[in-house]
Amino acid sequence: MNVLELAGFYSNYGSNFIPSLEFLDKEIMGLGHHVFYVFSNKNLSAKFYEWEKPFASTHNTILMNFSNISFVSNVVKYIKNNNITVVHAHFCASLYLSMVKRRCPKEVKFYEHIHSSPFNNNRGFAAFLRRIRNFILLDKNILKICVSESLVSMVKYVFPKQNVISCLNAIDFNRLRESSRNNLDEFSVLLFGYNYYVKGVDIAIDAIIKLQNKINVHMDIVMSDHYDDNINIIKNKYGKIPDCVSILEPIPNVVDLYKTHSVYLNASRSEGLSYANLEAYYCGAFCILSNIPQNKEAGLPNVLYFESKNSTDLSNKILDSYKTIKFYSNDINYLKQKFNINAWSNRIIKILKL
Repeated sequence: MNVLELAGFYSNYGSNFIPSLEFLDKEIMGLGHHVFYVFSNKNLSAKFYEWEKPFASTHNTILMNFSNISFVSNVVKYIKNNNITVVHAHFCASLYLSMVKRRCPKEVKFYEHIHSSPFNNNRGFAAFLRRIRNFILLDKNILKICVSESLVSMVKYVFPKQNVISCLNAIDFNRLRESSRNNLDEFSVLLFGYNYYVKGVDIAIDAIIKLQNKINVHMDIVMSDHYDDNINIIKNKYGKIPDCVSILEPIPNVVDLYKTHSVYLNASRSEGLSYANLEAYYCGAFCILSNIPQNKEAGLPNVLYFESKNSTDLSNKILDSYKTIKFYSNDINYLKQKFNINAWSNRIIKILKL
């Protein structure tokens, strides 16, 4: 069979997504199948090509515009020209994917990997309208694969619910450095905040500001997409970037970020099962997470949870971590067993019926 990984992925760095995908596809090719890749051309920076060019040199890879209606005809043409029989889609508009499926031969099977919540905050009127739209317009025979069990009910609410399953995310631990704790002289907090509202950047900044007269703490916020827009939002709210906060661009070696911070913070209002939570935990950072279901589902031992959207509770939890960090340790074996990439790839291969 010929398998297409159709991914609207345009990050400067491959993060855990590309290594995991590559691991999966080595297993698929080991079964005698061929794998093709279509990635988004939204990011044509030199940093993007640092991972994309080497990857493309050893894989059947092209870049394509995922946000234009011509995407549909271009993908259909690519599928037919390469005799694709299985399409495994990520970060792709569901409506476009349905349009592609309807123009392909019936024997081509489609699977959509859902990496994050289909709506940002709650099941409000906007989510209800999306549910009605999806029921009318989307192909009901595209299997939805959720990265966590807690996403399933949300996805079933806004998508045709008869074809929704879960497959817990996995981590390629080979790219990380194992540690039970980070022993640092200075107390610092790390937050990934490319989406200002969804990632709870405002909640995190408010919490850090509340601690300035209590402890010496600084927070680094790493932003990739929407970098300039997010900085403007922060300046408009606080008048400037607060002195207790620094805004950083991503770096190729994410391990250095995890290892040089005392605390990793996930303040998200909405989330899938975050790779970063698991990576930071593995690298020894004290993890503080919002208590949304997707964060709690991983069951990471010894982490602290704060009430989602509550900056006062978050500041208290950061203060707790400051007082107890010297006693903190994580459970690496738990992480390796629950998020084993071999088990994950075998599960996906069964789902794709390869």
